[in-house]
Amino acid sequence: MLISNKSNDNDELSAEVTGAGLKNGKKIVKATVKKLKVQKDKKKSKLKFKEEHCDGKINVRKTSQKISETVKTNTVAKESMKKAQRKMQQIKNAEKKKNAAVVVKDAAEKTGKMIIQAVSSSKWGILILIILIIVFMLLFTLATSCSSSFVDSGTVYLATTYLSNDEDLIASNNQLNDRENELRDYIEHIPDYYIDWDEYNYYIDNIGHDPYQLLSYLSAVEMVFEYDEGIKNKINQVYDSMYHLDIESVHELRTSTHSEIDSEGNENEVTEEYDYYILNVRLTAKSIEEVVIEELKDEDVYDLYIAMMQTKGNKPNLI
Repeated sequence: MLISNKSNDNDELSAEVTGAGLKNGKKIVKATVKKLKVQKDKKKSKLKFKEEHCDGKINVRKTSQKISETVKTNTVAKESMKKAQRKMQQIKNAEKKKNAAVVVKDAAEKTGKMIIQAVSSSKWGILILIILIIVFMLLFTLATSCSSSFVDSGTVYLATTYLSNDEDLIASNNQLNDRENELRDYIEHIPDYYIDWDEYNYYIDNIGHDPYQLLSYLSAVEMVFEYDEGIKNKINQVYDSMYHLDIESVHELRTSTHSEIDSEGNENEVTEEYDYYILNVRLTAKSIEEVVIEELKDEDVYDLYIAMMQTKGNKPNLI
């Protein structure tokens, strides 16, 4: 019985101890879980802080880049605007200079025309003209740039103008026209001069000339000229150098075959020889410039000739 009581007491003690242990165990587990949860929350908080911190840095960088790009764009825009303004100013200045030059050029050409009309009809025209040009240049040597342009334009206008009388210019061109017409007529009537040729063959270059090549050539070499014997001879020399007419007669011995009936009534084939004459007419032509270019260069007036050709002696409607 005593043993039984002790056993019961032990069981009760064990139960109490066990109950106390369970209670303490639950407390420990709860404390541990709570502690783990706190640690986890701290880690999350730290991680979140790091992420937010990183995002903040990224946003700062992006903002800095945007600011830099905006500043750069504004700088480029300002530079472009400045360049555009400078360009517009240059264009305006160029337009002003161009308009001033046109006014000066027109005035120079009018002055040149007045001088030419005043002196070209006189025998002493060339002497007066030279004196006027010298005085004209001396008066404006120390002038402004516009005045220099005025002098240059007037001098160029005079230098590129046919200074001879229009009657002498037209007569000179007509002489060459007449020689060319004679050549055409001669070629067309070759059969009248070379009679009874069996065949006529023609190899003819173009006949004709640029009248301004002739007048520019004469004006460059002679400056001012009259239509006299000297000019006539010079034009004839030009014509002779421009055209070369070659007439060739070819004699061929040819044969022909025909049938004949003899005295006995037989038909026989007979071959005979006969003379056949061919006339070949060949004309080679050159332009005036081709035949006078060497003379112009020797006289050192080729550039003047070219200038007169470009302006047509400032008489484009003369011929």
